[in-house]
Amino acid sequence: MLRLNGGNWKRYFSFPCAVYEYIKLADASSLKLILYLLNDESGYFDPEKAAKELGISRSEIDDAILFWRQLGVLCDDETSPSPVPQTPVNAPDTAKKGQPKLIMHASYSSKDIAMMLERDSDMKCLFTEAETTLGRILKHADHEMLLSLRDYFGFSDQSIILILEHCTELGKTSARYIESVARDLCDRDITEFLDIDAEFKRQKELRSFESTVMRALGLETKLTQRQTGYIKSWQDMGFEIEMISLARERCVDATNKLSFEYIDKILKTWAEKKIFTPDAVKSDVKPAQTSSQNNTSYDLDDFDKYTLGITGEGENQ
Repeated sequence: MLRLNGGNWKRYFSFPCAVYEYIKLADASSLKLILYLLNDESGYFDPEKAAKELGISRSEIDDAILFWRQLGVLCDDETSPSPVPQTPVNAPDTAKKGQPKLIMHASYSSKDIAMMLERDSDMKCLFTEAETTLGRILKHADHEMLLSLRDYFGFSDQSIILILEHCTELGKTSARYIESVARDLCDRDITEFLDIDAEFKRQKELRSFESTVMRALGLETKLTQRQTGYIKSWQDMGFEIEMISLARERCVDATNKLSFEYIDKILKTWAEKKIFTPDAVKSDVKPAQTSSQNNTSYDLDDFDKYTLGITGEGENQ
């Protein structure tokens, strides 16, 4: 039987039970820091000195401080102490809106996870459903990722499965990618099931719209981030593909090349004039007088340049 040999110990310090609740969540640096603070009697904390004595970097000290602050274990001197929560604090609830959130990622041994599964039937159901959704047997990295989504990011089991379904649809099911999607949602305060579902539907509609626009513009290469931004703005303005194709024709007629910038200016001008159909475009074009007194014609090039303030030197694609 293993026991502590306290025969040569000259002094002791107590270890709060509230802190013990987070041992499995804390990494090595966090545990070193809390033991260092419990043992320190000086009343003054020097992070540089602590890093040196603990044999870790200053950045690891800072991360450990943030970890314990997030859980309510540590507070600043000028802050009145408050009771430490008895359950892990979910990340979305710990940061105020607009402020960056600290999302920690803990490591669990296979033995730890096996013990959790024995005690937690809900976790076992989550792992089983995750395997079905991803279509493969979960690896250790997948187990840790699911625990992070539930315990750190604070997503419900239903929301986690929704995130897995979204990533499976994209064909990107690595643990790292799934966690990056969860982190992005959390950073944007999208944490409730209905909000997550609405966001994924919005993204799906945008992907479909992008594909249709690419075909309409005759593009085969992957869109740049700037081009994707243009297309999203056209969707937000309420334009259908027919109008984007018409703007493309105007662009090519005027510049002999495809320019997202030129198309964007045309569509913005139409949006300002509440022009959203081809018939409305025709009604808005005024005939230009030619050199012949008896004939009129539509000079779309000059009309666009006059109304849009475009020189024809826009960005190509």
